Amino acid sequence: MAFTLKAADWEHINNMQAIISDANAIQQYFSAEQHPTLWCIVPALEELQTSWEVKQNDLKYRPYHSAIGCGLAKIRKYYNKLDDKPVYILALSRFNLILMHFYFDRLDSSPSILQVGLH
Repeated sequence: MAFTLKAADWEHINNMQAIISDANAIQQYFSAEQHPTLWCIVPALEELQTSWEVKQNDLKYRPYHSAIGCGLAKIRKYYNKLDDKPVYILALSRFNLILMHFYFDRLDSSPSILQVGLH
């Protein structure tokens, strides 16, 4: 007798894939090779948290509520750890300087980053 998947089995597979794809999409934010990505930790964690909270409140994902709840607890754990890490604030500041430099390089009469000041 051959093993076959029923329609309900495929529905479970598709639901699990949707949950996992949320995390995979967020992980892609951190895979850049040409620019820093540490600054996007908070927006990425918030985006993942929002996606999983929506799924946790959706009856379609009821069989996975426990696993989603564990994932949300892990997100909160690491989100709270950022409060103790000044390096995140430094990375965010560095990213803003890069954006300013990019912007001013494109203006015809742009001041240099040193002329703007780093106050």
